[in-house]
Amino acid sequence: MHTHLTYLIPFFLLCLTFFSCAQQGDTLRIYEQEKMMMGTVMKIKAVAEGDEEEKTQEAFDAAFREISELESELSEWQPASPVSEVNQNAGIKRVKVPDAVVTVTEKALEIARITDGKFDVTFKPIGRLWNVKERTSPPPADSIRTALSLVDYKQIELDTLNKTLFLKKQGMEIGFGGIAKGYAAYRAGEVLQKYGINNYIINAGGDLYVKGKKGNRRWTSGIKDPDTKQRKPLLAFSVIKTCGIATSGSYESYFIHNGTRYHHIIDLNTGYPAQGVKSVTVFSEDPAKADAYATVFFILGYDNALRIAQKDPSIAFVLIDNKNMTLKSPNIEEFIRQ
Repeated sequence: MHTHLTYLIPFFLLCLTFFSCAQQGDTLRIYEQEKMMMGTVMKIKAVAEGDEEEKTQEAFDAAFREISELESELSEWQPASPVSEVNQNAGIKRVKVPDAVVTVTEKALEIARITDGKFDVTFKPIGRLWNVKERTSPPPADSIRTALSLVDYKQIELDTLNKTLFLKKQGMEIGFGGIAKGYAAYRAGEVLQKYGINNYIINAGGDLYVKGKKGNRRWTSGIKDPDTKQRKPLLAFSVIKTCGIATSGSYESYFIHNGTRYHHIIDLNTGYPAQGVKSVTVFSEDPAKADAYATVFFILGYDNALRIAQKDPSIAFVLIDNKNMTLKSPNIEEFIRQ
């Protein structure tokens, strides 16, 4: 399974931040700010009146504080985080966790059940084994089998009433890398809306949460051609519905061994990188769903992804397969215009 998110860079150690605005019409301004958080660049772009710079900065500060707090709760890379405590006590005892961990775990378990474990937040042992940024050859088959024996979402025991989380088998670990960025973007959007900002894009390391318009024009984005490094998108579109947008691709992180490309999106049924797809972009009313299903649909392929999308109208997708066919779910036009 692919992890969209790594928390290797603590927020307080590295923080790239600026606040700028560009004119949009006579009175509207587009304000932007970015910070290094959750191991990636988190950027907020919002439309506000030209005389509301101070209020907009206050809203941005509050949104980034929300993301920072979620990072401290959801990160498995921070030794003192609740998730790290859960991992350290796998097979030993239940751990009290904050609301954010309960909510994200619930979402993750629901998607795990729907996808028969193709999405599984207990993927950490196999993800660590396949660290493709450092590997030059595949791991041994016995190491893969050992790692997979520790991957099983059914061994997660979540008590939503008492807010406890327990991993039943020692050696198990959870990681929210495939879902937390989308959830954080959604929560940051809620903060902006409390400050009266209803037209914005939150860019969480390439995954987007889009709401409203920029003046009288819609926000625009595009899908990268997985076979080139050109900036021109393979598919450009405008966003017509509030939604999260997330992409997973085999071109993002990989190594080549004996002429075969081994990428970072692992099929948990086999323990090896998934085959047959080059990239998937998922649109969802819930950005956390977009984040998670981008990984899952890459592994499942078009037909199985379509079956899920047909049962859940809150998600749509565009998939590029290994034959360079661009395949879309029928409801895609509810989210974008091309």
